[in-house]
Amino acid sequence: MNINWTDRLGSVASATCAAHCFLLSVLPSLISALGLTVLAHEAFEWGFFALAVSFALVAAVISYQSSRTRWLLAGFGAGIIVIVAGRLGEALALYEGGAALSVIGGLLLAASHVMSLRQARKQT
Repeated sequence: MNINWTDRLGSVASATCAAHCFLLSVLPSLISALGLTVLAHEAFEWGFFALAVSFALVAAVISYQSSRTRWLLAGFGAGIIVIVAGRLGEALALYEGGAALSVIGGLLLAASHVMSLRQARKQT
């Protein structure tokens, strides 16, 4: 089964989500100065989050079905848990550090997609 498209798009979505969270937490004044405040809108936050998690779920299921690799499934699972904790922490103001968790979760998901692509190449 060809899972390349889910992992390729998923890695871009996850990396974009991580970069978005990082830039908004580190350089908010630059974003405002450039007139890009629309990127800080809650709809963008949830949109990036939804794309990253959706691609991760689809890729995790497909890659596990094709390779039965548990560590890969664990990587996707850990990434999803961390990004959900970060996004909910930010959105609900539950604790400080939600943005950091979102960045880490996005990077974990991007890394899991890359590892899934490598695993798929090994099988062919």
